Amino acid sequence: MKVMESDTKFAHLGKPGAAFSKGFQRRLDLINKQIDLTNKKILDQGCGEGVWMSQFAKFTSPENVYGSDIDPESKLNYELRIKNLENAVPAENYKICAAEKLDFEDNFFDIVFSNEVLEHVNDDKKSVEEVNRVLKPGGYYIVFTPNSGWPFETHGIFVNGKYYWGNIPFLPWMPKFIFKKFAPHVRNYSNGEVERLFDKDKWDIIYHKHVFPGFDGAVRRFGYFGKVLQWKFHLLEKTPLHFFGISHFIVAKKK
Repeated sequence: MKVMESDTKFAHLGKPGAAFSKGFQRRLDLINKQIDLTNKKILDQGCGEGVWMSQFAKFTSPENVYGSDIDPESKLNYELRIKNLENAVPAENYKICAAEKLDFEDNFFDIVFSNEVLEHVNDDKKSVEEVNRVLKPGGYYIVFTPNSGWPFETHGIFVNGKYYWGNIPFLPWMPKFIFKKFAPHVRNYSNGEVERLFDKDKWDIIYHKHVFPGFDGAVRRFGYFGKVLQWKFHLLEKTPLHFFGISHFIVAKKK
């Protein structure tokens, strides 16, 4: 584990991806199997430096894609990168706002996307309600968020006031009071916990499975053997053992 005493912002907000990895591409492929993104108005909630936004723009247009994030530094980094991006989303479409108070009109989007964001917000229930507000009736909310079935806590821990970054084994399987003692900065969810965030009067959950990591690092480090590991774990997504995946993959439809 790596001590990162000064980087509490990283601990609480998470560190957004700076490149569109093969693991991200796999998630995009999974989304495309569930939803048609063509010509849709899309919000990337918690968009960080905007690596997903330019990907979504390939299916619609840059003007139809929006981003939101609570961190002004992430928007500044996006503005520095925008001239080098294909399908760059206009900077004015990137709003600085909390997930619980989105700076958009009611019934504005066809799709809202949230990739490993819900676990970081102050009020996850309120965040889901806000998404419902800004979605058009019949619109879709796509969520990836940590699954408590995965045996590693991937956001690090706090011990005696020091933040340690790394994958912590078995912490997600501990009782919640132990989990919160070491990881007060983040959440993970059982199936029931995450589904209870969606008011049944406002949402239909039309898809809910679990996904394993992309294993990009294993492939880079171990080559062929990393690819075998990747292939075997991704096969498990088609079995009941998907329960142990790293993240929930949820598609919810606004009523």
